[in-house]
Amino acid sequence: MIDTVAFDADDTLWHNEHLFQDTQKKLEAVVQRYRPGEDIHDALFAVEMRNLQLFGYGIKGFTLSMVEAAIQLTEGRITADEIHEIVTLGKTMIEAPVDLLDGVEETLAAVKGRFRVILITKGDIVDQTSKIERSGLADHFEQVEIVPRKDAAVYRGIFKRHGIEPARTVMVGNSMPSDVLPMLELGGHGVHVPYALLWAHEAHDKDPVSERFHRLEHLGELPDLLARLAAGRR
Repeated sequence: MIDTVAFDADDTLWHNEHLFQDTQKKLEAVVQRYRPGEDIHDALFAVEMRNLQLFGYGIKGFTLSMVEAAIQLTEGRITADEIHEIVTLGKTMIEAPVDLLDGVEETLAAVKGRFRVILITKGDIVDQTSKIERSGLADHFEQVEIVPRKDAAVYRGIFKRHGIEPARTVMVGNSMPSDVLPMLELGGHGVHVPYALLWAHEAHDKDPVSERFHRLEHLGELPDLLARLAAGRR
């Protein structure tokens, strides 16, 4: 029997990745003032990966990495005004409206009451808290966990703290490495709901071979899946 449903937030409940990709294009335009035609994707991603352990996930770390990458790519020629321009890009991302995916509110309403519903999201605690509050979805969740990363150990700690049995839990998200694979490792169910855009760091080539792995085309299919699982069917 399933008694708990956990949700990811970014690109599962609301649109998020497009902010990063749109801002990267604006950064590229700044860099191209010095290096016309330059594609900054690989260089920026490399800086992000180097900084991940220091800055963590989220817009603030991304902004610092943009500044570092811009200095690196322009060989230090970028001006203070242009660095301020990049910082402003980051602030604009933080202040962007929270745009819910289609069917999110209806799905959460259908799940709440039948299951214990919690939110597990990674990133900067100030930014994530702001998005949760501005989303209008906070009342759907019994617990909200904002964590610096998502792996089996982090999930295990959350479940132990709240008295949740992993085998009776479904984790729903758009990321295979962050949302699905750790849950399968703990003996729970992982539900992958792909998002149209995907950060390279969250890419995963192969589907896991497990009866506890499920893929949905959109979040609105979740109540039917939960009903099948409750009835002992996949």
